[in-house]
Amino acid sequence: MEDFEHVYTYDKGLKFDQVKRILFGKGQSDQVGNQLKEIKKKNTIIVTDPNVYKFGLLAKIESSLSEAGIKYEVYDRISNEPTMENIVNAVEFARSNGNFDSVVAVGGGSVLDTSKMVASMVTNSGEPKEYLTPIEDKFKNPGLPKILIPTTGGTGSEVSNMSVVIEKESMYKTWAASSNLLADTAIVDPVLNVSAPPRTTAASGMDALAHNVEGLISKEANPISDGIATKASSLIFRNLRTAFNSPDNIEARSAMSLSAMLGGMVITFPWVAGPSVLGHCLGEAFGPKYGAIHGVAVGMSLPYILDYNISAAYNKIGTLARIFNIPHKGESARAVASKIAPVIIQLLEDLEMPTTLKQINFPKTDIEKFGEYIFSTRQKLYDLPRFNPRRLTLENSIQLIRNMYDGTLEN
Repeated sequence: MEDFEHVYTYDKGLKFDQVKRILFGKGQSDQVGNQLKEIKKKNTIIVTDPNVYKFGLLAKIESSLSEAGIKYEVYDRISNEPTMENIVNAVEFARSNGNFDSVVAVGGGSVLDTSKMVASMVTNSGEPKEYLTPIEDKFKNPGLPKILIPTTGGTGSEVSNMSVVIEKESMYKTWAASSNLLADTAIVDPVLNVSAPPRTTAASGMDALAHNVEGLISKEANPISDGIATKASSLIFRNLRTAFNSPDNIEARSAMSLSAMLGGMVITFPWVAGPSVLGHCLGEAFGPKYGAIHGVAVGMSLPYILDYNISAAYNKIGTLARIFNIPHKGESARAVASKIAPVIIQLLEDLEMPTTLKQINFPKTDIEKFGEYIFSTRQKLYDLPRFNPRRLTLENSIQLIRNMYDGTLEN
């Protein structure tokens, strides 16, 4: 089989904004107080959710802050999905309660995304919805310093420059993107993931895989994003089943925490992954609309968008054969690429996750309407012609949704 090396030329250069500091490893969440003390902050708001309290994950954070002499107030009214109501209420609380000089977020992607908006909205005027302009950065003033501490290994939000939100009217996802949303410090402590239920572990792990695999096939991929995404995809494929079946396995949890963080880095390249390739375009539309959590939606989309893109990106898709340890000696690149989607479907089944739209009760009568929406509206928001390898037409958009409903692969 041919070598899958890619030749890169960059007339316009590369831009790679990242968080200022990353603390990674077992027990690193104990350092949150010292991190705030180092930058002379004295009064922080902790943004979290009720489950973090339920599993006792906040105790170490509070102890660290107290020992460092940092005053804090806890805001724990964040739901599992990043709703506009979440953000509006949290911003109102932060603006009206005390003189917070920093933000600490402890939780999953919804908590982290909300906290990033809180930190930025305290120092910028107006309403959060005014800043949900995916292409344009509307933040004028730097936000409050923020420390982001994930408790699930999936979104990579702790190192990304995005905040995702579900629009109340349409029930579709949109987002703000800005270097203003980058954390000052990301603390990734795999111990905090141990209490995550298997269903959460599976969904967040597939979200991380989708970020990295979509990053690999994006037309805006580059040598740095490729290196990160390749390593992360390998870690996920070798460790997600173990983390799902043996939650206390700290080695698997560490691998998943690391790969999720790496996926967040891939997203942070301007439009390399996540919101630039077809899988997230689909999943972030039908997920909130039809009641599938984010990781389930983008994870289920992944094999079908790889199958869809084979004709335009079989070389890049084929690189996953090496990453996933799929035998491929002597086969053509296209033949190897066709092996990837079934392997991901098997992974979904092993994680007890749905593999078709039918399984999440997506109405069959909505196939054409949803396909038309993806073609006529959604792909413009994601600028798919620029970033996704294969272009969408109305006909193949509807056929793709039909394939996802029936569980059909074309290659």
